[in-house]
Amino acid sequence: MPVLINVSNTLDFNLSNSRISYVFRVSPEGLLEHLHFGGRVEPTANYPSTPRRLHRSCTLEFQDSEHYNLSDVPQEYPVFGTTDNRYPALHAINKDGNSTHVFKYDSYEILDSKPRLAGLPSARGGDSQTLVVRLLDEVAQIQVDLSYTVYAEHDVIARSARITNIGESLVRLAHAMSSCLDMPAGDYDLMHLHGTWAREQNQKRMPVPQGRFALESANGTSGNVHNPFLALMDSNATERSGRVYGTAFVYSGNFAISVEMGEFDSVRVTTGINPFNFEWKLASGESFTCPESLQVFSPNGLNGMSQIWHKFVKEKISPPQFKGKARPTYLNSWEAAYFDINEDKVLELADRTKSLGLDMLVVDDGWFEGRDDDTSSLGDWFSDQQKFPNGIEAVAAKVKAKGLKFGLWFEPEMVNPDSQLFREHPDWIIHVPKRVSSKGRNQLTLDLSREDVRNYLFDCIDPILSSGHIDYVKWDMNRVMSEIGSASLSANRQLETAHRYMLGVYALIEKIVSKHPQVLFENCASGGNRFDLGMLHYMAQSWTSDMSEPIGRLPIQNGASHLFPPCVMASYIGPVPSHLNGRKVSVKTRAEVGFFCAARGLSLNAEDVDADFEELKHYAKLYKDTADDVVNGTFHRVQYDDNEVCWQLTSSDGSKVYLGYFHILSAANLPFRRARLVDIDASRQYRLQDSDLTFGGDALMHMGIDLPYVCAMQWSDAEYLDKGDFASKLFVFERV
Repeated sequence: MPVLINVSNTLDFNLSNSRISYVFRVSPEGLLEHLHFGGRVEPTANYPSTPRRLHRSCTLEFQDSEHYNLSDVPQEYPVFGTTDNRYPALHAINKDGNSTHVFKYDSYEILDSKPRLAGLPSARGGDSQTLVVRLLDEVAQIQVDLSYTVYAEHDVIARSARITNIGESLVRLAHAMSSCLDMPAGDYDLMHLHGTWAREQNQKRMPVPQGRFALESANGTSGNVHNPFLALMDSNATERSGRVYGTAFVYSGNFAISVEMGEFDSVRVTTGINPFNFEWKLASGESFTCPESLQVFSPNGLNGMSQIWHKFVKEKISPPQFKGKARPTYLNSWEAAYFDINEDKVLELADRTKSLGLDMLVVDDGWFEGRDDDTSSLGDWFSDQQKFPNGIEAVAAKVKAKGLKFGLWFEPEMVNPDSQLFREHPDWIIHVPKRVSSKGRNQLTLDLSREDVRNYLFDCIDPILSSGHIDYVKWDMNRVMSEIGSASLSANRQLETAHRYMLGVYALIEKIVSKHPQVLFENCASGGNRFDLGMLHYMAQSWTSDMSEPIGRLPIQNGASHLFPPCVMASYIGPVPSHLNGRKVSVKTRAEVGFFCAARGLSLNAEDVDADFEELKHYAKLYKDTADDVVNGTFHRVQYDDNEVCWQLTSSDGSKVYLGYFHILSAANLPFRRARLVDIDASRQYRLQDSDLTFGGDALMHMGIDLPYVCAMQWSDAEYLDKGDFASKLFVFERV
């Protein structure tokens, strides 16, 4: 492996692979100054652009250092209280009761491995080196260890921080961010993903404002309002050109990503646990580990950034045992049965699954004791004896005997007040004294910061998975936190509850998935309410959104694709009219939007299946035949606007190219449109499937292919898209 980290005699730190560099240095005052993040620069004795020391009127000078004003100095881990009044990376209350700190360089260490973060998800190492830089505040007796991992084959810098109280007195962390990235003055845009339930992941691009802009969640999950991801880019950057800097947080709870343009137009990006409603006490000798923050750089626009993320998520985030493995096609029982499920219906659904040519039957809600609607029984994770007299494991074995896989739905983190569990342990929920606990979907949140709660859940789930008959688990979570407190914590530690809850969630999931590595887990939280890299560390795929109607899905999948590859996305063909927006959309369009997710299936009742049986069977076969290509292929956004979407997926060997075109609303006398394919072999020929046409790769990329015309006054079927709204076309090109 090449040397990835160089440290000069003057303590210039250069972290580089063959494409990118991250550079910082120790100033004469002992502070860490940021120099560069972007295209590769060779380690050198002199860098041409460094923090400048010139007189500025009406500015403060840091501790008698002439012309050294920290409000104009890019830093690696800035704090408040000296001359930098921008948003800090660390804000702590020390033994003297103030929040003024100065962290100076102490030492560094280079590791040829990437240590795991204790109790937290993080990217895997391999072909990487890690630099750990130690900073000390000798007055406050606080130590900060900053970790930076650089990869040989991934243009990603993985960062985290560990804060340790090395004194005798209590230290209170008001906030502790995982990373800070200080960028020079420039003309930047930012892009983030926003939304709400069933409208997640909408992309929003805007100029970086003067002042501070923050994406954050305080509801106990990473959230569907803002995904813990942000792209900062040159204002003229496009999908395929311009410098783009991406930040993503490997965490599933309360987070904050802040973008601040300071008084001198420099831009600071901080990423970490949301400081709102957070405090952490460090007794003597105790440490706090911040979750991991990931930063990428691409000189090739938003698409270049996405390609870096997609490759990294596949190789360094997702569970390695499922890397490159085709996801099973499936029938989910929800639309077919809702809560009215039993052994006979499961076996009937298994026969239907088999007849459609699908791989797996998933039994959704309603299988456990007393669960006839959503008002009761969450927490009582044992088979309903009236519905499944021999247990869910026995019916799973019968389904598998038919040659199918079997999946099962759980919602372990929640409890209904009407449940045996809650009646026996009313103190096991997230709550505060003397307040009525708010409910969502008749649910309360179990306090997974408590070991006894985690042990109970493990003891319920483990025997079912240990039967050997469960191939897939959908891990759902259908409400966020309110009245946030824990009966297991003292009054002065209640603001630690939300983070301790997430540590408990991770501990429980890791214990389960480590014991059952062969089970494919799907993360779900009312759809995309916890769709983040933290959960994907443990679970190979995520239910992207409860919006299964395809036109509503288009902006969700398009936005999510900026960070997430298709191999981690799940979808199914749902009923019409849609329960969520009332749209009636063809099976064809429903199937072709879902095509660009790796986990693909159906959730329909018997009447709907029978009405479209042959067409559904056709798409089930298409899904199975292309499963490897979607998991291992390369995804590109070809075009996207409010009325037209075009996506491309290229198989890993380049032999097949799938181009999906989606036209939302029809209109009269529209212009002719074309789409240019991306990154195919210009020297080869490509045959358009189901036609006699063959095109050169160079022509497909540089001229483009004519898209079907949308017109209600069609004179023939040739070259037209289906009449009316919500039409689609899936082109398949085979390299010859």
